[in-house]
Amino acid sequence: MNRILLLITLSIFYSCSGSSSNGNTQTPNSHSEIQNSHPGVGPIAIIGDSLAYGTGATDNTVKPAGCLAQLQNLGVSSYAVPGTTSVQVASSSSKALSIRPKLVFVSSGGNDTLIDYNQPGQYPEAKTLQEMSDLFDVLAAEHNVVAYLGLNPPVPYSTRLPKISQLAESKGVIVVDGMSGLWSDASMMSDQIHPNNAGYSLMCNRILAAITPYYP
Repeated sequence: MNRILLLITLSIFYSCSGSSSNGNTQTPNSHSEIQNSHPGVGPIAIIGDSLAYGTGATDNTVKPAGCLAQLQNLGVSSYAVPGTTSVQVASSSSKALSIRPKLVFVSSGGNDTLIDYNQPGQYPEAKTLQEMSDLFDVLAAEHNVVAYLGLNPPVPYSTRLPKISQLAESKGVIVVDGMSGLWSDASMMSDQIHPNNAGYSLMCNRILAAITPYYP
């Protein structure tokens, strides 16, 4: 793990010249139609990894669950578990769907890359993309609007992550560029991977800006 964190730190210095840490919001899916948009007010579900869970934040209001609670809702339920892979995230979808959500927020894929980096071939890119494709289909089939936290960290082994975002866009999923610029700004990060309260607050602004045109 120390080697991974060191690589992330070193890569930031070489790869972040195009990133910005300002509060400008992103406009996702500008060329595609969002599936199941405007489903009406209902429960909101969160599934995914440590970023979906809010690892690194001490203020619950800026974690994804607290952030999404600012939207009209009939309850926000988080099924996120730090360290989970895409197959584990997908397995949690049945619990999330059991509350009949109208909005599902997903963060997944980052841990797959770490496993495959440490143990080459153990978690191939194709496996991640297939699992995420299946997950997006399962969620959308239940008439939920789906939002995905797109990631593009400045490390050479994360090439599958932008491909997940492209896949999500092709399936009418809202893609939130929530981490843009945060990787390179120590004032926004609790460690090399997770934001702090300020970072999650900025991410929250981006999440709300991306989702509100399509929900409720």
